[in-house]
Amino acid sequence: MVSSIKLSFINFLTGLGRMNLFTQKMLITLFTTRVPLNIVLQNMYDIGIKTLPVLAAVCLFVGTNMAFVGYQIFKQFGGQDLLGVYVGLSCIREMAPILVGSIMAAKPGTDISATIATMRVKEQIDALEVMAVDPFWFLLVPRLIAFILVAPLLVIFADFFCIFAAYMTAVFQLHLNSGKFFEDMVTYLQVIDFFKGITKGFVSSLLVCIISCYFGYNSAPGPKGVSKAINTAVVLEASLIVVVNYFMTEVMYGVQ
Repeated sequence: MVSSIKLSFINFLTGLGRMNLFTQKMLITLFTTRVPLNIVLQNMYDIGIKTLPVLAAVCLFVGTNMAFVGYQIFKQFGGQDLLGVYVGLSCIREMAPILVGSIMAAKPGTDISATIATMRVKEQIDALEVMAVDPFWFLLVPRLIAFILVAPLLVIFADFFCIFAAYMTAVFQLHLNSGKFFEDMVTYLQVIDFFKGITKGFVSSLLVCIISCYFGYNSAPGPKGVSKAINTAVVLEASLIVVVNYFMTEVMYGVQ
């Protein structure tokens, strides 16, 4: 059993080292080459526009649920008017970044893993190398740039959809004062909270991109290899999004 644990730990460190080298190569390619603009724009469309409807639907239901749950909690103490503060702080600081990271992992992340892993299995990546085309330049870095540009915008949209759904629920179903809802939110929210939330979503999205590209690029042969690459990437992304979000919250909002 000890030897098995030791082997697993060694494999973990080996995998971590390989991913580190992979990330370094992506960053070097990003800062030393000019990636075709048309490929970046296509990836921005696939990652951003195609993800937006799913993100909007999820955020609308999350915002509605937060309004209902928050109202029931605050009602016990006669503090229903604090619902706007609760929704604003929760959505902008925590929920929107986590939702963006999770949806990015579920949709564009799996698409990237599947696409690149399939190309690896079909030896299309090898064909690119034979033609002297750098796969990092052609396949990976354009996706990384697209994630960098799209992620902050998706966080802003997630903020809007969550708060809008909570507002509609609070005013039209729970009959709270609309002016009070926004007054308290503006009073207690600070501009820095928006940037901190965007930063969280940005970091989560970068993790999704790098992990999806890594496991897709290093996929094992055959359909099982593709399936394992996608599954491993999604599980690791979902876990890291929560863990990294916790540590970023500690740094940003920790007790002084």
